[in-house]
Amino acid sequence: MPSELLLGPLQWMVLLTYLGLNHFMERQAAVTVAAVFLGDSWLAPTLGQEYGRHHYQMPLARRKTMEGSLVGVFLGTCVGSYIFLTFLGLEVPPLRVMLVYGALAAVAEGTAPGHWDNVAIALILQASWDRVPLWLPSDENTSVAVVPIVVS
Repeated sequence: MPSELLLGPLQWMVLLTYLGLNHFMERQAAVTVAAVFLGDSWLAPTLGQEYGRHHYQMPLARRKTMEGSLVGVFLGTCVGSYIFLTFLGLEVPPLRVMLVYGALAAVAEGTAPGHWDNVAIALILQASWDRVPLWLPSDENTSVAVVPIVVS
């Protein structure tokens, strides 16, 4: 259908224009592009078509595979972000933060209605960018308390 062929490039144009104007050479732009380009547009369909055996469909969404959504988008976001950030000379967030961004991108892609998964991933990552590090414990606060076990 022609509208499907035009929708993806139009979404990309709007997304890249927004990121270029508002977040040029910033970490959140690199992570968002990695999630949408490597994860959703390349790895998810490739892995889903080749290795996808577990199909699912959320309400209003297209039929997808767990392998494409979970492995493709998750790995595409995590690994692609590391590559993009390193290549651009930007600071790479801690691994636990990158894993949360990968999980958020995978859930957004898997639950997005119709052909709006590019937009859903970008919106979720942009909205959660400052919040994710606050949700996770910091390095200073990760000490383990030792509780003595008393056997009577």
